[in-house]
Amino acid sequence: MGTRLSSDERREHLLHVGVALLGRHGIAEISTEDIAQAAGVSKGLLYHYFPTKNDFLAAVLDRSQREMDEGEARDPDLGPIEQFDRNLEAFLRFVDDHAAGYLAVVNARGREPYVRELVEARRRRRVDELVALAAVMWRMPRRAARTPLLLAGIEGWLGFSEGVIVRWLDDREVTREQVHELLRHALLEALAVCAPSLTTSD
Repeated sequence: MGTRLSSDERREHLLHVGVALLGRHGIAEISTEDIAQAAGVSKGLLYHYFPTKNDFLAAVLDRSQREMDEGEARDPDLGPIEQFDRNLEAFLRFVDDHAAGYLAVVNARGREPYVRELVEARRRRRVDELVALAAVMWRMPRRAARTPLLLAGIEGWLGFSEGVIVRWLDDREVTREQVHELLRHALLEALAVCAPSLTTSD
């Protein structure tokens, strides 16, 4: 006889199954029947935890975002560029493993408010992280580093990164290592242009 899961454990199991499903299918392709079958539960039990499909998908997207964030935890033994490289590699591995889900989120962002809110919240965190990276590289407080030019450069890099990643996942004509190097080089070039020593006049 199997072990009976607690309410919290059951919810965690459903979310784990949801992240796996979203990694293989688009948002619109996942039905409540698919979710219940993959989790080994009835639709009634699924609705007990998540009243609607959108409630479930919002929770799954939130979980996947947190899993990406956990893969980018700060390591005090690494320098700023080494930390960025590790975080970028962890992110690329995650989207590689969840390619269909990543592409589905990108495509659904303009149509689904809950998707847009989650994506924008993560984008704001990424901007803050990259401002912190620039501040460490430039040896100045974050407030001083957070210039309009730097924010424009970071926002531009994030848009560029998304375009590169979507092309990579769609076509698979370049390797993950090549994507990593391209994105790394583009960010460092953007930070060099945005550095205060290069933007102030005599």
